[in-house]
Amino acid sequence: MSAPDLPDDPGGLRLAMNWFHTWFGLVLGALMFVIFWTGTLAVFDREIDRWMMPATRLTEPPDVSADAIAAVMQAEMAGARGWRIILPDGRTPVAEVQISSATGEQIRRFVDPARLRVLPEQATYGATHFFYPYHFRLNSGAIGLFLCAFAAVVMLALCISGVIVHRRIFADFFTLRIVRKPQRTTLDLHNLSGVLTLPFLLMISFTGVAIFSYTYLPSAGSIIFGRDPGAMAAGYFSRDPAGRPGGASVPLDLLRDKAAAYWHSDRPAYVQLVHPGDANAYVELRPDSSRTIAKSTAAVWFDAASGDLISGSPITPVRRAYDVIYGIHLIQFDHWALRWLYFLSGLAGCVLIATGMLFWVQSRQKRHRKQGRRSGRLVEAVAIGSTTGLLIATLAFLIANRLLPPDLTGRASAEVWLFHAAWLLAVLHAALRGHSAWREQGWLIAMLCVAAVVLNAITTADNLPAALLRGLWHTAGVDLTLLASGAIAAGAASRLGRRARQAAAGE
Repeated sequence: MSAPDLPDDPGGLRLAMNWFHTWFGLVLGALMFVIFWTGTLAVFDREIDRWMMPATRLTEPPDVSADAIAAVMQAEMAGARGWRIILPDGRTPVAEVQISSATGEQIRRFVDPARLRVLPEQATYGATHFFYPYHFRLNSGAIGLFLCAFAAVVMLALCISGVIVHRRIFADFFTLRIVRKPQRTTLDLHNLSGVLTLPFLLMISFTGVAIFSYTYLPSAGSIIFGRDPGAMAAGYFSRDPAGRPGGASVPLDLLRDKAAAYWHSDRPAYVQLVHPGDANAYVELRPDSSRTIAKSTAAVWFDAASGDLISGSPITPVRRAYDVIYGIHLIQFDHWALRWLYFLSGLAGCVLIATGMLFWVQSRQKRHRKQGRRSGRLVEAVAIGSTTGLLIATLAFLIANRLLPPDLTGRASAEVWLFHAAWLLAVLHAALRGHSAWREQGWLIAMLCVAAVVLNAITTADNLPAALLRGLWHTAGVDLTLLASGAIAAGAASRLGRRARQAAAGE
């Protein structure tokens, strides 16, 4: 997060970059850790969903008809303002139905595609509707969106300034000294994680900046698509209801075939009916992006009664380029090797941010103590609360999912409240206990990881051996990751304990 010496620095460029890298990294370190951590979890959001929604833990889904799913949900769809069906794919073995009721209530249901039966209400947001939006909105609406957009710009600048500051960037790749001085080890770990993941960090920061361009630059659309107006309008169509009843809707699968022919691709998995039962009812379909890097933002619209094509997104060069940038950041494509690479790179990014904040504290600890200043203690409390504290909150979220009664009113919101309550308690603990909180929260993380795995085994029939035998790789993968995380946390806490005892003995 800072360089001890900056020789051969004509014009003071690297000195200025060092100042920027240190202070912007420190001030926004906690925010960027939250964004990186939730984004890393979102890489496997659907797999975490299966862990949190036991009824949806099904095997490979069969080819299913959208009309068959609509027929199963017909009773709940009656009188709705609109509804959409998201058909199963390789990562999600269930069909998801989202209904906007006449009263404005948003209803979410899952359907077993093999047996064509509605599954019990899961009463949880899961990772897809909690960690994924938390990554770019912080559960704070427009304010959170703007903060994340600003953090993306700063992160990109920090990557560039880090390269300028560290003259020995290639040597840093091969340097990790585990020595008695924690400050040296922390700096080496910070440099190593930064160099190792630099291509990923530049890519994920740049694509984040591009995606957020509409947030911090409202005129971005006219700038980016100024020479390609068709691309700017792509993906948007609507019309008001006529206020009079319409005829019967054409089969949804027929429209899926038409959409596939329109795009020269596979049948789409996303089907939405707007203004059902009205003369102006129409169907929106979006292409499947699971087999491509690009996350398509295209759409096609058909009249629900006649099946005639109303409009379709123009597939322009600028739109294609944007879809590729969008897809690279979201990683919704079905490629397990790349998915794990993203996940591990995201964890390394979290290590980079955490060690940067910790190095700032370690490098100023003695000086601040002599001067009677509390800024170091404050920064350390923020660092602990935003790193290990966030991990504790995440585990509390998973454990609450296994412990709260399934029929509890507002169960999904209760999980979110417990997530933030656990996080707040971890921050308070860090403020009270100081440096010892690293060790204590490390042990707590280890215990919570084991507790989550045990509770999953107790509350469902899918303990780790059973999940492996049934081929439920999503559930087994989450359990194995929890156990590995617990072992790492226990090892780190044990090492910190030995250092504390050695330091006490040396005094």
